[in-house]
Amino acid sequence: MIGNQENIISSVTVEKSEVLRYLGHNGQEIDNDLNSKINQCIKETKNEIDTKYVYQIYDIKKDLNLNTVQFENTNLILKSKDISELLRDCDKCVLMCATLGFNIEKNIRRYSYNNLTKGIIIDACATTSIEEVCDLVQDSILDKVAKEEKSLTMRYSPGYGDLDISANRDILNVLDAHRKIGVTVTNTGIMIPRKSVVALIGITNEKIGKVKRTCENCSNRFNCEYRRKADGCGGKTIYTR
Repeated sequence: MIGNQENIISSVTVEKSEVLRYLGHNGQEIDNDLNSKINQCIKETKNEIDTKYVYQIYDIKKDLNLNTVQFENTNLILKSKDISELLRDCDKCVLMCATLGFNIEKNIRRYSYNNLTKGIIIDACATTSIEEVCDLVQDSILDKVAKEEKSLTMRYSPGYGDLDISANRDILNVLDAHRKIGVTVTNTGIMIPRKSVVALIGITNEKIGKVKRTCENCSNRFNCEYRRKADGCGGKTIYTR
């Protein structure tokens, strides 16, 4: 499935509270000038993002003893205890990639030279945007699988836990993401455009509900720079048994 559907693009709000979190805001007072700049950057970000995504659903074979997951009809095999646990009760897995495109990245780079404050704010807006896009795509997939009385696990990306960031390259190759949505990857696993995300989501017959993400149920809880004392990394939604 390839998409740049208007309903996804128009639904991206660039939530201000998330932007502030990525800016390191911790409840301190924001003066009128900075507040105005943030609002302007949110508006500009919404106008500049070129949202595209691709996902595919694969049957999987697991070897829980070896912590490996094989994606049928591909050469992709992931060795990861975290992924094996995530997909323990799943017989299918979604591989997905989403991107905001190059325009917003060019803006961030330009402002970093002539208006550093604005560049930092737009970078935070873009990070918020790509997470919102991934949430919207995941919700769209959930709507489809729910018709078959199936559920989704939480979303998991290479670079967290024990799944090395180099897995980005293998997943992007399987999805043919370069040709389909213009996303490539460096030798170190960093994606281009930079505001892009690769993720895996399990599909299961088990009943899974939505709960608020906290530090305690996040696999990245020990090294996340955005960890907070009470509400985890912004209260995003995950899916759990």
